[in-house]
Amino acid sequence: MSKKRIILAFLNLFFMCVAVYTIYVFSTHGKEFSADELIKNSILKQKEFSAKVEEIETQRGIKAWLMEEHSAPIVSLSFYFDEAGFGFEQEEKQGLSQMVAELLLYSTRTYSYETLHDLIETNAVSVSFDTAYETFNGSLTFPKTNIKTAQKILKSVLSEPSFEPKYIRIIRDQMIEMIKIQDEKPEKVIYRELKKQLYESHPKSRQAIGKINTISNISQQDLKDFIKHNLKKNNLHIGIAGDISKQEAIDMLDFVFGDMKQSQEKKSLPDLKPDYTFPQRNIKRDMPQVISYFVALGAKRLSPDFYALYMANEVFGGSGLSSRLNLRAREKEGLTYGAYSYLNSQKDAPQIIGTFSCAKENYQRIVDILYTEWEKMLTEGVSQKEFETVKKNMLASFNLRFKSISDIAQMLSLMQKENLGTDFLEKRNTYVKGVTLEQVNAAAKKYFKTKPSILTIGNNNQGD
Repeated sequence: MSKKRIILAFLNLFFMCVAVYTIYVFSTHGKEFSADELIKNSILKQKEFSAKVEEIETQRGIKAWLMEEHSAPIVSLSFYFDEAGFGFEQEEKQGLSQMVAELLLYSTRTYSYETLHDLIETNAVSVSFDTAYETFNGSLTFPKTNIKTAQKILKSVLSEPSFEPKYIRIIRDQMIEMIKIQDEKPEKVIYRELKKQLYESHPKSRQAIGKINTISNISQQDLKDFIKHNLKKNNLHIGIAGDISKQEAIDMLDFVFGDMKQSQEKKSLPDLKPDYTFPQRNIKRDMPQVISYFVALGAKRLSPDFYALYMANEVFGGSGLSSRLNLRAREKEGLTYGAYSYLNSQKDAPQIIGTFSCAKENYQRIVDILYTEWEKMLTEGVSQKEFETVKKNMLASFNLRFKSISDIAQMLSLMQKENLGTDFLEKRNTYVKGVTLEQVNAAAKKYFKTKPSILTIGNNNQGD
C-alpha cells in the first residue's frame, strides 16, 4: 500500500472514531446542548493549559511562542509579518498582497506546481496564506513524522517563489472574476460600503482583493518586490503548538526563516478617526429582503472595559438566539431569522457591530426594537441573572475554541498580535471571573449612550 493510501486510511479511521464518540456523547446525555456537559464528557475537561507558553529564540534571531502538546503527533505553525498587509499597499497596486498569497503555492524555483502539490498531498501537509489590513499571514500543519518535508515546502514557497507569468494571468483573472461576483452579492456590497462610511478614504476602507484596475497594474516585479521588502525576520511573529520539542522547534525555525533579512525601515499607517455617527442611508437594490448593519463605538482589546462590555453585548445581541435583541425580534415577533451584534476590538477603530435581515415591511419595526433594547442597556443595564448566565457561558465555552492543534497555534499568534502576554491562556478565565455586575453596567452606560448608525441595502423605501 502506498504512503498516501496509508495516510488517508489513518485519517478516515481517526474521523470515524471522532464521529462515533460524538454520537455516543449526545445519545447518552440528551439532545439539549450544554457547554459544561460537553467539556465534562470530552478530553477538553483535561485542558487547563497547564503546559506553559514559552518564548523561544533561535541562534539566528527568530523568535516564537511555543506550546508543547504531545497528545497527538501533529505540529502546527501560525505566523504573520507585521507592516505587510493590504493597508500598506500603494493605492494604484491594491490587491498586491492578496495576489502574492494566492500565488505562493503555485510553483517555486525548486518545485513545479505538480511536484509541490504532490508533496503537500502525499505528506498530509496543510499550508496556506492570506492578507489582512496590517499583516501578511501564513499557517503550516503537518504530521510530526513529516517535519523535514513540511519545512522544506514552507521554506521554498517563502524564499523562492517563481511567480511564473502563466500563473500570474490565472490568478489575476480569478481575482477579477471574484470582484465581479462580489459586486453582485448584496452582503459584500453593503460591507464594503460600511467600511467607506466608517473610514472614508483611509487605507482601512480598502478591500484585500483590490480593484479591477489596480490588479491589472500588478507586474511580476511587484510580486517579487513584495517578498523582498515585506518578509523580514524582525517583522515576523510565530506561534507553534503540538508534538515538538523546544530544540526541534528552534531547528525548524532557523531552517525556514533563518536566511531572511532584517527590515531597515519602519512603516506606519495614516491616523484613523472612524466616523461612528454617519447618517443613515440605503444602497438601492431590487431584492426581496433588506440587509442592515448597525455600528457604534466599542472598546479596544486591552481596554479595562473590554470584558465588561463583552458581557454587556452578549446580553444585548451576542449570545445567539437567547440575546435580548433576538428574543424580541425573532422569537417573540418573528420579524427576522436572526439579529446579532459582536465586539470588533481592533486597536484603531473598536466597534460594537451588528447585522440583521428582514422583509421590507418589517424593517422599521426591527429598528424600533433595536433602539428600544439599546436604550434599555443604557438605563436598566444587565440583571444579576443575565450576568451570571453570561459569565458561566464564557468560562465554560472558552476551551471549545481549541478543537485542534492548529487552533492553539493560531491563538498563540493572536496573543502576540494583541499583546496579551504568554500567560493569557492560563489567566483568561481569571480575568472573566474578576468582572463584576457593577463594571458591566458601567460599561453599558458608557458605550450604549449613543445610538448606533445604520446602513441598509435593498430598503428602497429609504433614500439612496
